[in-house]
Amino acid sequence: TKTSRIKQIMRSAAKYKRLKLTARDVMKPMIALLSLNIIVLTVWTVIDPLEPEIIMSTQDRFGRPIDTHTVCSSRHYLIFMGILCAINLGSVLFSLIQAYQARNISTELSESAFIFRVLYIFLYGAFLAIPVLIIAREDAKAFYFVWVGL
Repeated sequence: TKTSRIKQIMRSAAKYKRLKLTARDVMKPMIALLSLNIIVLTVWTVIDPLEPEIIMSTQDRFGRPIDTHTVCSSRHYLIFMGILCAINLGSVLFSLIQAYQARNISTELSESAFIFRVLYIFLYGAFLAIPVLIIAREDAKAFYFVWVGL
C-alpha cells in the first residue's frame, strides 16, 4: 500500500496537482482482501466443513492398527483452495506490478526495489514448494513441515 501511495503522489506531482491521501484510502484494499478471505473461508465452512479421517498406516498380523494418523479433509477443497490461492496470489502479483512500476522513484521515498525482490523470492519459494508437497503427500510429517513452511 505504501508503494501505491507513493506512486499516486508522484503521478499527481507530475501533473502539478495536490493530492490528499487519508488513512481510509490506505485501509480500503486491506479490508477488501481480508473480507474476501473471510467470505471464502466462511462459505467453505458452511457448505463443506472439514471432517476428520483416520488413516491406518500399519497393521499387525491380526489387522489391528499399530500406527494411525488423522487428516481433516473436505470433498471440495480444491475449489475453495483454488479460490483462496487466486485471491492471495492475485494480490501478490498486483504488489509485484506496483513495485515494478515504482522502480524508478527515488529510494528516499520508496523501497519498491526491495519489495519487488522479497515478493519475487516469496513466489519462487512457493513454486518450489508445490512439487515437494506433491511428492511428500504420503508422508504426513514431511507434508505438514513443507505446508507450514509456506
